[in-house]
Amino acid sequence: MQRILITGASDGIGAAAAVALVAQGHEVIAVGRSTRKLSTVHGRMRAVAPAGVTVPEPVACDLASQAEVARLAGLVLERCPRLDVLVNNAGVQPVRRELTADGMELTFAVNHLAPFLLTMLLVERLRASGGRVITTASSNHATGRLDFDDLQLERTWQSGDAYDQTKLANVLFTIELARRTGLPASSFHPGSITTALNRDSRFFRMEKVVEWFIYGSPARGADTLVWLATSLEGGAPQWPYYYVDRALAPVSPQAQDPGLAARLWDASEQLVAPHAAQVR
Repeated sequence: MQRILITGASDGIGAAAAVALVAQGHEVIAVGRSTRKLSTVHGRMRAVAPAGVTVPEPVACDLASQAEVARLAGLVLERCPRLDVLVNNAGVQPVRRELTADGMELTFAVNHLAPFLLTMLLVERLRASGGRVITTASSNHATGRLDFDDLQLERTWQSGDAYDQTKLANVLFTIELARRTGLPASSFHPGSITTALNRDSRFFRMEKVVEWFIYGSPARGADTLVWLATSLEGGAPQWPYYYVDRALAPVSPQAQDPGLAARLWDASEQLVAPHAAQVR
């Protein structure tokens, strides 16, 4: 039995992964924004849990707030003397540029800075547990660009560009995390999956009807996540630590740039510094 923390688990891929992992006999802590949705997912988890498997209460957390991320990390450290797997799965793709309470562009804050900060605050517990880190990325990383003079995209913001930037950041973070900490770290592309990622779009409902016929289910998208969390390969991933359909996959030239990865890490440390006394 592994103890697994999954962010973005109130619906979509995260919820599907939480249910599948509990069904395998693992102890899963589901994290999400919506208490109501988490309650529903928690009920599904309890329904499939084998006899004797604990299903902890889910944790509501707004990962757009660095203070909330630090609070989440504190709860995990208090409640979990062992943490085997951290899954950074939460993601957003807003249709307009928004700033968080910390003054960060929302997409960058949730999709990159939150997993960076949460992982760093839990890194020693993960090390002591022989744990691993999994981050939900995307094939969109290949079109992502990082402008270190404008990471918050103040000059030019488009929803797709903001999202692609964070998916490149996810892959770079994974590679640099493995290099700096020695933790088994992997990222993955879940495929074209119907989720509520762009729920704020005025075309959302129309798109969802089409997606159900074209795209895969959240359970299908969660398959590689579940495999990375439980397999021998996930415990010793191969460079560049990026997987598609349970197989190692190539990444873009930018994602392989060690200088870019190191620069992103250093910039991220500065951006989360007020809430990251344990960051190394």
